[in-house]
Amino acid sequence: MKKNGMLAYLLVLACLIIAIGWAFTAGANQHSLAATWQTLIGGHDRAYFRTLMTIRLPRIVAALVSGAALSVGGALFQATLRNSIADPSILGISAGADLAILLAGFVAPHMLLTNFVAAVIGGGVSLVLLVGLRGQNPYQLILIGVALNAMFVGIKALFVAPGTVLSAQSFATITWAQTLVLAICGVLGLLVAMMIAPWANYLKIGDAQLATIGLPLPWLKRCLLLVAVYLTSTVTAYVGVLPFIGIIVPHLSRWCVGHDYREVIPFATMLGALVLLVIDTFGRVITVPNEIAAATLLAVVGGPALILILSRKGIYNGD
Repeated sequence: MKKNGMLAYLLVLACLIIAIGWAFTAGANQHSLAATWQTLIGGHDRAYFRTLMTIRLPRIVAALVSGAALSVGGALFQATLRNSIADPSILGISAGADLAILLAGFVAPHMLLTNFVAAVIGGGVSLVLLVGLRGQNPYQLILIGVALNAMFVGIKALFVAPGTVLSAQSFATITWAQTLVLAICGVLGLLVAMMIAPWANYLKIGDAQLATIGLPLPWLKRCLLLVAVYLTSTVTAYVGVLPFIGIIVPHLSRWCVGHDYREVIPFATMLGALVLLVIDTFGRVITVPNEIAAATLLAVVGGPALILILSRKGIYNGD
């Protein structure tokens, strides 16, 4: 690893520690870091201790895992589809998973892990539609993804009453039970992504060249896409659709540590966790005692970021 890459890791790690401390202390019931630490280790303030353990800690864990999973999923989508703005929220993967969760609530509301299973199936169906309909032009991929996303959101809107929030999942409502499932499934997916990260490097080579050296190109792409869909669907199942983080973080990661996916994937894991935790915590404190959803803030930040990426790099990116 280059010296600059190591410095980037250390900087993100330091910021991550600071962000976790901020997330613990920030909110309507705000205390100093020292008082929060004393409460955690001693538990003298029982009311504040319950707030920390039953509300803030699961939310922090969920934000860390979700940010890491969506960032890595976005990096895998971009590598496999060779498209610089391939992101689950743009391609319709997240919206498909979200719609499947709603439909599963009607069909099998009491099934074990209903949200998780439904989200994975919905994300998989969305991927099949996307890959089956896309042409060779990278612009076609994005346009089809946007159309699928709009279609899934529209179908979901047909099933909910006017004025109802379309996604019931969010950091504000997450429980310990949901957080544990999200953490276990998300960490497993991230470990698999790190193990197969070298495969993404092969896709920098042209398809014809890969075929001549005997690499099973369709199989490699299929595995990478399935892991990306799994990570995206896992997050959507428990915290809803979070846009643009799968675009922003992979691009920042490549800028910090280069284009080797053996470095991009672990760095995006840390940076994605940091970015989403900061966004969610900022949303909690900016309008205390109310809050702004992380998805809303990501849309505000992600829109300009997407415009900047497109203006500088275009839609296609072979790395």
